[in-house]
Amino acid sequence: MMKLRGRVDHRQRARSVPRAGATGPRPMPARGVPPILLHALPRILIIRTGSTALEVQRGHGDYDRWFRDALAAHNLAFDLCDATKSAITDASPYAGIIVTGSVKSVLKPEPWMDRLAALLRGAGHMRVPMLAVCFGCQMLARARGGRVVLSPSGWEIGAVEVTLTAAGRLDPLFEGLPSPLPVLAMHEDRVETLPSDGVLLAGNDSAPIQAFRVDESVWGVQFHPEATTGILRELIKLRRERLEAEARARGRVAEGHVDRLVEDLERFDPIPARRLLDNFVRLCRRDRSPDRMM
Repeated sequence: MMKLRGRVDHRQRARSVPRAGATGPRPMPARGVPPILLHALPRILIIRTGSTALEVQRGHGDYDRWFRDALAAHNLAFDLCDATKSAITDASPYAGIIVTGSVKSVLKPEPWMDRLAALLRGAGHMRVPMLAVCFGCQMLARARGGRVVLSPSGWEIGAVEVTLTAAGRLDPLFEGLPSPLPVLAMHEDRVETLPSDGVLLAGNDSAPIQAFRVDESVWGVQFHPEATTGILRELIKLRRERLEAEARARGRVAEGHVDRLVEDLERFDPIPARRLLDNFVRLCRRDRSPDRMM
């Protein structure tokens, strides 16, 4: 668990650090919230599906930290469950569920993915808003009968745009967002076909299925609304050789390819994509009930 900036109330720290040997979800309260008030906050379960590169963690934290930072303006309480290391807790009491991205691939199955797939197959029955991001989006699609492939377009990484469908423009997760929508992306696999009950919400040439919904309030988004340009800059530089080799193999100009990706980040406006997270929190609060509080 990452260390919070500034002074930390010892009672809050005690509630934030898991017991030795604990395998269940770890409480991660919002910054600056007195422990006595935690019971009044909407409670969000973050299901982490691995860890990002150590070089990125040093400056930006792990996948769960990205969401906590992105949602810092909202008074929320967080529990963390690392699906790669422990069983996934009963998610039904939560106000909302977030499934993170991963360095893993659904095309290379591991035993822990079966547990996550089981949760995703039954997500609609819990009647809890869920947002599955990047790897989480691909897992959601595959668990519900869709198909995931290695993208024939290669890596989509950096600042890109996605276009909302007619259904996307009417969907509450995308309420008030522009089309095309500027987003940050970093993925090599993509959803190729939707689940039979999936509703396409957004896409682009690189990944025609960039966002979809199943059931009433279960969403998958291929892009990263929680990421920052600083995070993407680190990830792009870490993949420099691989990205340049891919550009060369596809007949593109490899020299300066990574530098151009980094330069594009300087012009990226993060506000619209962050409003997607605001909408998700609003939907979690809308469905909030007393048994989904701390």
